[in-house]
Amino acid sequence: MKKGVILAVVTGAASDPEVLDATLALSRIYDSHIEVLHPRLDPFQILAGLIDGINGLGTSDIVAGITEDINRRHQLAKSSFSAWMGRHNIRLETEISKSFTGRNNGLTTTWRQCEGTYDGAMIQYGRLADVIVLAQPGSGGHQAQQMIVEAALFETGRPVMCIPAGFRGLDPKRVAIFWNGSQQAARAVGDAMPLLSACGNAVVMSAGRSEGSDATDLVERLVLRGIEARTKRINSSQEKTPAALLAALEEISFGLVVMGGYGHCRLREMFLGGVTRHMLAEAKIPVLLAY
Repeated sequence: MKKGVILAVVTGAASDPEVLDATLALSRIYDSHIEVLHPRLDPFQILAGLIDGINGLGTSDIVAGITEDINRRHQLAKSSFSAWMGRHNIRLETEISKSFTGRNNGLTTTWRQCEGTYDGAMIQYGRLADVIVLAQPGSGGHQAQQMIVEAALFETGRPVMCIPAGFRGLDPKRVAIFWNGSQQAARAVGDAMPLLSACGNAVVMSAGRSEGSDATDLVERLVLRGIEARTKRINSSQEKTPAALLAALEEISFGLVVMGGYGHCRLREMFLGGVTRHMLAEAKIPVLLAY
């Protein structure tokens, strides 16, 4: 019997097949059903703060253009989803509960779409998932994808795995853990425990002072769980820490990074700190985040 649900977020972007393939690999580790969500924006909600300043004709033209793009993305997302099911012989179910019955032994998935805002979609579906998988915003800084990542992190309380462009396969044989002793980092490690147990090999990286338990303390706990682990200290100034951590990742063949989505400001639009932003922009391997 399957034990949980992993949520894949598709947006009609070129990254959708990579997100779906990563979710499939993750579902095998977590022994989970796959729920695929397409957040479909409401054009009037997008323009809610601007309509008063635009005349009626202008508003109609803008809404028509936005609606056309929303429909185009929806069709692209559905096409990627259908092609993915065909490639992997995955059966579509209309209800998640049906995938848990004894008669269903193969891979199953459900399709969901939620109209409104990214926050609303994540609140409705993301909070019920064991893990949320979506595309990494990347160095191009696509605003919509950045908004989806932030909605998933800040609105769900669930771990979020960001998949980089060019993803070719989830290989969690060696996991890097960025550790600073924070609550967010601790939650990320807890959320990643099924992956850590499956890989059996982890390197706990630290830089600067820890807020609480240090990297050695974490390694001891991982070893107690049968996970081979060691520490790696990154010596760099605070402003160079993000680049130094990324360089350390490239020295060793890691398949995944686990870290807390932390920063120095409570305001949402400024919350993601330098390390988190740098990883989301530049990491070449999946990043598992928790807040």
